[in-house]
Parts: sequence; C-alpha cells; structure tokens
Amino acid sequence: MKRKPKRSASRNGRPVKSLTKALRILDALSDSVDGLGITDLSNLLKTPKSTVHRLLATLEAAGYVSFDAATAKYGLGGSAARLGEQLNRQSPLLTFGAPLLEQLTQECHEASHLAILQGTEVVYISHEESKEPVRISFGMGHRAPAHCTALGKVFLAGLSNSEIVMLYRNEKKLKKLTPRTITSLDRLLTEVATVRREGIGEDKEEYTRGLRCLAAPIRDFSSRIVAAMSLSMFKHKMTSERRAFFREALLRTTGEVSERLGYQPVERIGG
Repeated sequence: MKRKPKRSASRNGRPVKSLTKALRILDALSDSVDGLGITDLSNLLKTPKSTVHRLLATLEAAGYVSFDAATAKYGLGGSAARLGEQLNRQSPLLTFGAPLLEQLTQECHEASHLAILQGTEVVYISHEESKEPVRISFGMGHRAPAHCTALGKVFLAGLSNSEIVMLYRNEKKLKKLTPRTITSLDRLLTEVATVRREGIGEDKEEYTRGLRCLAAPIRDFSSRIVAAMSLSMFKHKMTSERRAFFREALLRTTGEVSERLGYQPVERIGG
C-alpha cells in the first residue's frame, strides 16, 4: 500500500511560522528609516534575540537584508530592492499611480499614499513625501487597520454591509488606536454609508493623533475598487476651504488613474 504524501502547509492552511517571522522582519525594516538592531527587532516582534539573529542571517545570505557594521543595524538589501523594481515594472497600478501620486503631492504640498486592501488591513504600496520640514510618511509595506483609516473606509465602501460584517465576524470589538477611533461595527457601517454617498473617505485623528487624511477609490475596467489614494496632513491644515481643494485634487487624480486602468464611469442621462 502506498503512503499518501503529507499535505503541504499551503493546502492545510497552517502558515510556516519561521517564514511568517522573516516576513515580519522585512516589514519592520521597510518601516524604518535608519535601520534596526537585533534588540529593536526582538522587541518589535516579541521574539527571542537568538531566533531573530538566525532569521537575519538567513535573510542576509539571500541578500534581502544588509548589515551596517558602523551602526550595528540591519536594513533592506539588494534583493528586496530588486523585488520592488520588478513590481514597479509589472504593476500597471504603480506604473500609472506613482507619477500621479507625485503630481498630487506637488499640487497639494501634502504627503500622499497609494494602498491596496488585504483582509482587514490596508497595505501601502507607494508614497510621496511633502517638502515640509516635519513630514508625514508611511513607507511601502506599512500596514494599517481598515476601520480607522481613510484608505480603509474607501475599500469598505466598495463592499456590501453583509460583506463587511463577514469580514469582521471574528472581532468582537474593533481595535482602538486613539480616543477618536471607531470601535463599534454599527458606527463603522454608518461611516461607510457616508463614504459611499460622498465618494471620499476621511480619517479624523482615528489612526494617529493630530493627523487627518482624505482618500478616494481607484477602480479598474470592471468598476471594482482595486486601490485607493490618500492625502495626509496635520489637523491644523484641514480647514474647510483646504478640505474642498484637497477633495477636488484627490478625486481628479484617482479618476485619471482609474481611466488609465480601463474604468469608464457611467454617464447619467438627465432631462
């Protein structure tokens, strides 16, 4: 009798723990400007230093991280950079979105971000910093909860209420990051209804204190929301006049990206 082959991790649904930790290291390094040491990573990942050291050694050997002897810190390596370059070449979203992201920041003088949705999190795939002395920027690969970000609310607005309830079926209460964070699913559904009506999402210091954001959807040829673009600024800059300006610039830019992806808005027939 032949023995049945063991099912792979991808088929039985169990993630490979060491690989998950290695990917979390890459995520942490992508968010760091000056690099991170073993102690920093151990604290961030809540993982023993010995384990972190072994994973870093493997990643370094493969070229995905590099070690700076002068600072004793690790950063992303050449292999990670090549993956980013390849993604830029392969992704129409980045090909069309990145230049317009830069244009949006030049026009509005505020940080802009491009993101996709993965589960209940938004993942930042491109960003453009403003020229202000104190800057706001969430780097490529940064993850944030959908329920408390302008970007996330835009994605949720593309789903039905029943789909949103199913998405959060395992969460009794939404995670609270600031005093303004929405933690009730009912309140989130009300907020999402507003986004559907106005065509734009807003974060009023719900993700980070002192930070306001506006976001708009990017659609493809099938009218599906495949990405979202945002503007982020300190709260004192969000006056009613500037909000209207930001909103118009954002909708114009996301509309242009959507058209390049094949989206054709439905023209209303008026009498």
